[in-house]
Amino acid sequence: MTTPAEGRFAAYQHGIYPRSERVVQVTRDAERGRTGEERVDEAFRRDRDEYLDLQRRAGMDLLSDGLLRWQDLFRPLVDGSEGMEARVLVRWFDNNSFFRAPDLIGDPRLVDLPAWVTEDGVPEPRVATLPSPYLFSRAARAKGDPDRLIEVLARNVLVPAVGDLVRAGNVLIHLEEPWLAFSGIDDRSWAPLEAALGAIRDAAGGVPVVLHVYYGDAAPHAARLTGLPVDAVGIDFAETDVDDLAAPWPTGLVAGCLDGRRSVIERIDEVVALARRVRDRLEPPTLYLTSGSDLELLGPEVAAGKVEVLGETARRLREDG
Repeated sequence: MTTPAEGRFAAYQHGIYPRSERVVQVTRDAERGRTGEERVDEAFRRDRDEYLDLQRRAGMDLLSDGLLRWQDLFRPLVDGSEGMEARVLVRWFDNNSFFRAPDLIGDPRLVDLPAWVTEDGVPEPRVATLPSPYLFSRAARAKGDPDRLIEVLARNVLVPAVGDLVRAGNVLIHLEEPWLAFSGIDDRSWAPLEAALGAIRDAAGGVPVVLHVYYGDAAPHAARLTGLPVDAVGIDFAETDVDDLAAPWPTGLVAGCLDGRRSVIERIDEVVALARRVRDRLEPPTLYLTSGSDLELLGPEVAAGKVEVLGETARRLREDG
């Protein structure tokens, strides 16, 4: 496997991966007192191992546990922190999916991540996924200035989480950012976002940090995104036209070449053509290949098919030299 530090190209699958029916059923049984934690742990281990096998067969350069034990993108951070609780169910953007919004009841501060976040049984090299500080601040329910919350959540929650994940052996930190493209961002919010990302990058200690923008067109924000203190910017090419981005691309680029909300598995030749067009037109100094958004909203069989397409696309790009 080639890690980003060793080359200019790497493929990986970020974010939450869909759970199997086996895990869904055993977790329901556990909630109703019909089974014990041992069976739940075993079901999650089987899902994780099957997902690892899929990534290896597909030729992913970085591996992930698929965040299979995460109820949503925020929950482990909320559960491991003082001053936050997961309470009200909120729709996840315009999808038929929900999350429990982080409810700030005091000064948020990470105390201890659940052990399975860092001790996930995934061999190196591996990628870690977290919410970006802007997404986190907008998804949270809190009084006061949401822009101040960008920096508070970064400093008190995300920075220590990044430190734990880097010490656990992760070689890439992938920050999910759907809010910015979907709902927009005010001019005054860029400065606190820049400060927050700078603190996160410092905490990563040289491990690359990605800010992945999806669920909307990133082109109107591209000039400011590429000026942020991150090692790469992710673009959802299901939502953004390659020709709307200025070339050459000045920083690392995460090319989201698969539609994470479409339950049809893409044709390999079409994805390869898109990836080549992104590479040849934008000429980024470093190129990562992944899906446009994570695959959580798809069924396991469709998600697996998309990972296979991603792997074959990466293989063909490598053959190009």
